[in-house]
Amino acid sequence: MVFYFGVLGLYIIFGIIINFSFENKAARLFQSLSMIVILGGLSAARAVSVGTDTQLYNNLYSWDFEAVNWQNILSSKYPLYSLYTYCLHFISSNPQIIIVMNSLIIVTSVAITIYSYSENVFLSNILYVTLYFFFNSMNISRQFLAIGILLVATVYLNKNKIWLFWILYIGACLVHSTALVGIVFFVIHVIHWNKTRFILSGALGIVLLIFYKRILNLFIVLFPAYSMYSIGTSDTNVETLSSQSNGGPLLVTIFYLLFICIATLCKVRFQDENREKRFAFLTVVMIIAVVFGIVFYKNVLMTRIILYLSIFSIVYISEVIDLFILNIDTTSVNRGYTRFLVVCGVIAITCVPLYMQLNKNLSDVIPYVSFVAR
Repeated sequence: MVFYFGVLGLYIIFGIIINFSFENKAARLFQSLSMIVILGGLSAARAVSVGTDTQLYNNLYSWDFEAVNWQNILSSKYPLYSLYTYCLHFISSNPQIIIVMNSLIIVTSVAITIYSYSENVFLSNILYVTLYFFFNSMNISRQFLAIGILLVATVYLNKNKIWLFWILYIGACLVHSTALVGIVFFVIHVIHWNKTRFILSGALGIVLLIFYKRILNLFIVLFPAYSMYSIGTSDTNVETLSSQSNGGPLLVTIFYLLFICIATLCKVRFQDENREKRFAFLTVVMIIAVVFGIVFYKNVLMTRIILYLSIFSIVYISEVIDLFILNIDTTSVNRGYTRFLVVCGVIAITCVPLYMQLNKNLSDVIPYVSFVAR
């Protein structure tokens, strides 16, 4: 645990130096590159003992090349991932390559999304760690590949490059079936939001909550491999986000709710119209994540699906802080000082659940061991 906090501390110091050494645009770019190098490198260099499912992914990597042919790839429940791992064998047969490539793709996709959505790349990068998404990615890597692809897909969606969104969306679904939930992003994007539509969406949400068991059962019928996640954690031998954190996800969800409330009380004062549209998109995504996070925090499958939504918190929290600062009637100097204090407070607060989850070794990321030292 000390190792991870040490790396986080060094990254914070390095990030502060970057912010004070470069103009905003250059600083944001260097922050993104440093995230890819540091976090991507840390994840890529880990041994198979770091991450609950890492050994399984290594075993599947070897199995895919020996047993998979084109017919098996097409009939696989994750055909694009099977094709991807099969092609990697032409680069190297060493299973470490699947850890390296998965890590770099995941972190790079998250970095691209943060750079596209967040004005405070430094804070969003830190939240990716302190809100435990980075450590979860070392466990459920295939799902995080799908999450990363969908994140980039929404970047193109908000740029109105619809065809690129659909290509990436289909790709994400072919990597992990739960990525089907990404259709929600398209629905949110095409709606021009106002108070009436917010109310109607709330009513629709209530209807979905009433019939969620039927929807969940339909998903299990279509994808029976996920039936093990459809029951409570007490009936399985699988350690999950919910079972290991003892209700922690609910507390984090309430933390997200706090920022939604702050955003509701503030007047949107972003001068960039595109930024306002992105913020509306993020707000709706986070409202859905919070509602489902509160209702289904004990349901393992829903906890996994909610990750596609809740990961947007790393950029939403940053944007809400900026909005809050813009609503303060004071000088630019005082705003900068206030922003610094708020950012420091948020980092300190999120370090508490980070410590608790690392202390419980959620996702089996402790101790950190490099494959070089293995």
